[in-house]
Amino acid sequence: MNTPESSHNRPLARFVALVTAAGLFALGQALTQVAGVPHPMEWGALAALAVACAPFSLRVPGAPVHASLSDTFLFTIVAMYGPAPAIIAIALDGFLVSWRRGHPVERILFNAANPSFAMWVGAQAFMSLQTRVGGSTVLGFDIATPALFLMAGVHFLVSSSLIAVATGLDKGRSPFHLWRQHFTVLSLSHAASASAAVFVLVLARNAGVFAVVAVSPVVGMIYLGLQARFGRLADAEQHVDILDRLYLSTIRAFSTAIDAKDGVTSSHIHRVQSYCAGLARALGITNPLELKAIEAAALLHDTGKLAVPEHILNKPGRLTPAEFEQMKQHVDVGADILSSIEFPYPVVPIVAAHHESWDGSGYPRGLCGEEIPIGARILSVVDCFDALTSDRPYRLAMTTDEALAIVLERRGRMYDPRVVDAFVAALPTLRAEPVTEPQLQRAVTRIQKAARQDAAAPPPPVATVALPASTIALPSSPAPAGPTTVADRLSRVMAGAPGVEDLAQLAAFELHAVAPGAAFVFFVASPDGRLEVRAVVGTAAESVSGLVMNVGERVTGWAAATRQQVVNADARLDLGSLPASDAPQFCLATPVVHGEQLVGAVTAYSPASFSDQVAQRIGQVVAGLAPMLAVAAAVPFEAAHAVRGSRTNLRVASRR
Repeated sequence: MNTPESSHNRPLARFVALVTAAGLFALGQALTQVAGVPHPMEWGALAALAVACAPFSLRVPGAPVHASLSDTFLFTIVAMYGPAPAIIAIALDGFLVSWRRGHPVERILFNAANPSFAMWVGAQAFMSLQTRVGGSTVLGFDIATPALFLMAGVHFLVSSSLIAVATGLDKGRSPFHLWRQHFTVLSLSHAASASAAVFVLVLARNAGVFAVVAVSPVVGMIYLGLQARFGRLADAEQHVDILDRLYLSTIRAFSTAIDAKDGVTSSHIHRVQSYCAGLARALGITNPLELKAIEAAALLHDTGKLAVPEHILNKPGRLTPAEFEQMKQHVDVGADILSSIEFPYPVVPIVAAHHESWDGSGYPRGLCGEEIPIGARILSVVDCFDALTSDRPYRLAMTTDEALAIVLERRGRMYDPRVVDAFVAALPTLRAEPVTEPQLQRAVTRIQKAARQDAAAPPPPVATVALPASTIALPSSPAPAGPTTVADRLSRVMAGAPGVEDLAQLAAFELHAVAPGAAFVFFVASPDGRLEVRAVVGTAAESVSGLVMNVGERVTGWAAATRQQVVNADARLDLGSLPASDAPQFCLATPVVHGEQLVGAVTAYSPASFSDQVAQRIGQVVAGLAPMLAVAAAVPFEAAHAVRGSRTNLRVASRR
């Protein structure tokens, strides 16, 4: 057995030192007693066989079990000659194995001392049973058989428990969970060694120890046959593992491509997959098929979003009831798509229930409590947390503490309390592997770019979101000039070939009359799919200086790509966090479309939110400007800037 390094872990270092001291004590005691053990040639031969057999263990395919004759000979030595020779032999074996692998001195000592101490404790259990039945030196087989199994069990429990504690101290995990996960099945090999020791003991007592040595070539032939058989099984197991990895990587690539249309990075999917697997293990789930089902479902749970329009998926604001009903359909659509695949583990039930709530208020079927598959309960918690802590097109990422507060608030209502508690406890140890597939990342980038540039769709209806208490209201006596008046004014300067800055200045009166406290930024779409600032009406020039975004990105880019006005989105999604106390909190982005041409967008930023009437009036003003802006936008930025001159109430942002 190996132990982790402990040089930088004080509790682990102390534990390793304690185990090493106990093992060296047992070894020292054995060295003082071995000279008095009779028949040194016989027990020496058995000890040599034990050390020689140690490197030739057979791994049972499909299970982390190694079968070896080494423990068989050691148990026989204890039964016939006492613990001293067996302790020396097992210490020598541990020392040689660790030394050949180039371990540091600390690990070599531990790997020699740990089995020595475990063998000493097991031998004490063996001899206690001997003493209890009368202290006979030679046990009858009716007593020897249970005594050998008792010794094997105690030896296994002590040795495996010490390794589990050392690993737990090193990894910060529960030793009990580690033991149950990695060592339980190893008890089979120790039981097999005890069973074989009974037969070796029979042969040694009836034909002599050297008869055991004489038949060892036969044992070697049996070993070679088993090795060949197990080798074929191992090859088949390796083939299955390769297919399984191929299966999972195909699922990962497919799910990444789907989520690229949702404005989600593939790192999100990888984190959700890794976190779900880690949380499942923390909850005591060890069934390999169940773990694989959870991992696959974590990758594929949003497959049904293929049926949801992108302007709903990436809407930077609250969904309307009709939009939410359309969004909810992705659960059943995803389950139907995945039902056509013959998964070797239960993926579809997890996908079909990942939006169900613990109290029965979820969708699509209103399941509650234990009716919801455990994989779906795990997925819902992990997906929520990672979504909250990730940047999305419609909001900024939350901090870990903010996201945990929301998850805990939903505990017992939306989420299984046991799952939430396990997630909070395991979160510091959950890790996700970095994304390392450059080809897949390039494909994702192209998919997202294509989605941003898809501006040919007909304009959806105007979107609005709920308004806070502080709201910009429409003036009680709005300016008499409407969109037609604006167009008339613009037409009077057409002979001078006005640029976007000229139009922004002429529109300033109308816009400020509608929303006096807002700053209006005029974006123009470039042929390469970018939105660039051409003019600013108000006092926000410094905030947007050099601002450039792709069509489809942030609030303004999303409005331009979908031809849909966005009302009362978070201004920080466009501008980032601004330190000023009066920094804009809300933005209203209106696309500028002339015919089928995307001209750009006009976005208003304000400390207060916008009413529906204000949003409608601004939309009318921008619609009136659209024909003139289409002409003015064709003027190169530098040329328009050179002839702009001085204008009142207008500051133009410089181009990046």
